[in-house]
Amino acid sequence: MENTIRNMVVEEFVKIVKIDSLSLKEDKMFSYLKERMSHLPVEMEFLPYFIDETGSSSGNLIIKLNANKKNMKSIFFDSHIDTVEPGTGIKPVVTSKRITSDGSTILGSDDKAGAAAMIIALEQIISTAIDHGNIYFLFTSAEEIGLTGVHYLDYSKIKADYGFILDSHGKVGGIVVAAPHHTGYEVRVKGKASHAGIAPEQGINAIKIAAKIISGLPQGKLNRDTVANVGVIEGGQAINIIPEDCIIKGEFRSHNVDDIAGLKAGISETVDKFRKEALDIGLEFKELYKGFSFSKHDDIIKFTRQVIESIGLTPRFERSGGGSNTNLYNQHKLASVNLAVGMMNVHSTQEYIEIDDLENTVRLILAIVKAA
Repeated sequence: MENTIRNMVVEEFVKIVKIDSLSLKEDKMFSYLKERMSHLPVEMEFLPYFIDETGSSSGNLIIKLNANKKNMKSIFFDSHIDTVEPGTGIKPVVTSKRITSDGSTILGSDDKAGAAAMIIALEQIISTAIDHGNIYFLFTSAEEIGLTGVHYLDYSKIKADYGFILDSHGKVGGIVVAAPHHTGYEVRVKGKASHAGIAPEQGINAIKIAAKIISGLPQGKLNRDTVANVGVIEGGQAINIIPEDCIIKGEFRSHNVDDIAGLKAGISETVDKFRKEALDIGLEFKELYKGFSFSKHDDIIKFTRQVIESIGLTPRFERSGGGSNTNLYNQHKLASVNLAVGMMNVHSTQEYIEIDDLENTVRLILAIVKAA
């Protein structure tokens, strides 16, 4: 059976990484999934969404397999199906042990490794008549651009005790038990335009003021819990015009909510120092998502550890420095953990995945279903 699973998941993975599905351009992948699932005894619901600010649209696909036995836990699995650039025209290269791209693109194991494993596991659950409670398989969109898809998810559709997001790097066995709170911010500096050659003294250089602000903003690893970054600066029209506007965009992430409050206060104080030099300075913070943290003694962690051990693997407990759909599920009171699926060197043209990990991800899903 395991050899069959191995062959099936490799075939499925190779097939779906060839389907272009950049963030907010997942139509072809959703069409494939709907067709792929159409012969199965499942409930299928596609939930579209529209982003007013950008005019973009996409959706999330929920596949529900109704319980065939009473008094079993209801669970869900999640895999996002969007990929990053360069992610069009992917040509997977399969060897006896691993799968890579041809080197001109990413591979797309982030997160089509999770998607392929979910598809094969679902078919195995049905074909082998495994006892199970209600199971939801969620194929979500636009995760790579800020967890966008799950921001628009209708959480009332999911009635589950535990959730398992198949979207962490590293060998199968990793359990992300904590991830940080994430806040973005934007500083808008308003100066005054003037001709740089004729009357520079009449202008107020917004970029110069922004540079002073940036020099005082938190950046890098601040402590074991907290990091910060200034990632974007935009301003100016031409080299002969004193720049009237400049925008600074930054972020900070922390496992410690007190650090979040302190960073907000510190950034506000830095910006306030230079208000008199500009015509105006605006500052806006935006909470992108909340963090989560589980103890090794929490039920979902004990359950997951035991399942991983049951298939002969060693659990690893990890703290993440980044976010995933897991953050949003926990924020909406759906106890969830992010699990490693074997993706390596993600977001690069050197990305690869070991075939053992693809197979083990399917085995892990099946073990979770049986244990629930």
